[in-house]
Amino acid sequence: MTRLLDKAVAWADPGEGRGRRDFLSKVTMIATALVVSPFDFVLRPMTAYAAVCGPAPGCNDGYSAFCCTINRGINNCPPGHFVGGWWRASGSSYCLVNGQASSRYYIDCHPRCSCTSGCGNFCSSSCWPCRCSCPDTDTCDKRHACCAQFRYGQCNTQIGCSGPVTCRVVTCVPPYQLYDNCGSTTLSDNFTANQTAPCLEHSA
Repeated sequence: MTRLLDKAVAWADPGEGRGRRDFLSKVTMIATALVVSPFDFVLRPMTAYAAVCGPAPGCNDGYSAFCCTINRGINNCPPGHFVGGWWRASGSSYCLVNGQASSRYYIDCHPRCSCTSGCGNFCSSSCWPCRCSCPDTDTCDKRHACCAQFRYGQCNTQIGCSGPVTCRVVTCVPPYQLYDNCGSTTLSDNFTANQTAPCLEHSA
């Protein structure tokens, strides 16, 4: 317990020139880390941010933000978006089957184009309802939004032109069981198995 308290206080201490808001944000993050991943936070050399958001949480790490981070806490595509594709990550601690880490599914949400300018697979940026940015959020999910012009393409193949990936939905249920317009062709990125965000329910 002493080790836990020392670690929490040292990490949360705002120090000189740091604001009360920063201190409160860190205290909240510590509390979340202790609920979500108490053994990792206490026993392993990791920060509260890492315990809550997992690997590659930054804007420059190449992954898109979780939809709940930018969509009012809702783990779903924002209005004006559609499901464009998905991938599986094996061995996720957030999806347990008989107590064992199992597959987690990440679903990309793309904005519909407001015009047909530049359409091949993606319309020009002037047709997007969003702009490439890092979420303005106090959470550790600083991954980018509306930046990655990439599409896995197993879902809604009737939509031939779209904007970039805005954000990701996450689930423990295969997307082809959730969405009528998604195929079952499986692509994988196991590095993402334990990526997450504070706004997600970890049993998703």
